[in-house]
Amino acid sequence: MNIQLIYEPPTAQDYVNLRLRSGMGNKDLKRSQTALENSLFTVSLYDEKRLVGFGRVVGDGGITYVVSDIMVDEEYRRKGFAERIMGAIDIYFEENTHEDSYICLIANHPADKLYHKHGFKYLPEDKCGMLRNQNSDSTKL
Repeated sequence: MNIQLIYEPPTAQDYVNLRLRSGMGNKDLKRSQTALENSLFTVSLYDEKRLVGFGRVVGDGGITYVVSDIMVDEEYRRKGFAERIMGAIDIYFEENTHEDSYICLIANHPADKLYHKHGFKYLPEDKCGMLRNQNSDSTKL
């Protein structure tokens, strides 16, 4: 295993392939390319030429930042690679955000345990997180 951490986005095809191998699900290739190009920060882990881990930060680059797409190939899990990805993202935040920056993410269980180690906490009782349902009739108003 020859793992390299690279601060560049992968190809859209490699990204989609990793999504499938990591259990994150399929995404459209063209929209994936757009998403990668519009990321504020990306970190890719390669074993030789194979993308085996990935994470990115999206947002406006001034106030709001969102951690997205933290994923590791199922064959490479439990080797500390998600920690390496989050460590690189932590450094990005230390160098590019401010005390009043809004930094958020949406986690699947049990990945929330990883994010706790990197300073993320559950929302307090007076706040709530929400997702917009794109298939809802309310989106067709």
